[in-house]
Amino acid sequence: MTKHDLLEHLAEGGRADATEIADSFGLTYAAAAMALLRLARQGLFHRYVDADDGRYFYELSKRGHARLAFFRHHH
Repeated sequence: MTKHDLLEHLAEGGRADATEIADSFGLTYAAAAMALLRLARQGLFHRYVDADDGRYFYELSKRGHARLAFFRHHH
């Protein structure tokens, strides 16, 4: 799973949590959570807590959309 893979996945799905990413890419929960947090810290994803159950969800940020456009144009 690459940064590009995660950006594409969130662009298609709108939002995701670490469990969904782990299941989609065949990763452990810890690996998925760390990858998502890393990209959130880079400003590519917005991270927020679901008020109902306390899970963290991630969505593409404006910067994430720009990075995805770059990947799509150059690959």
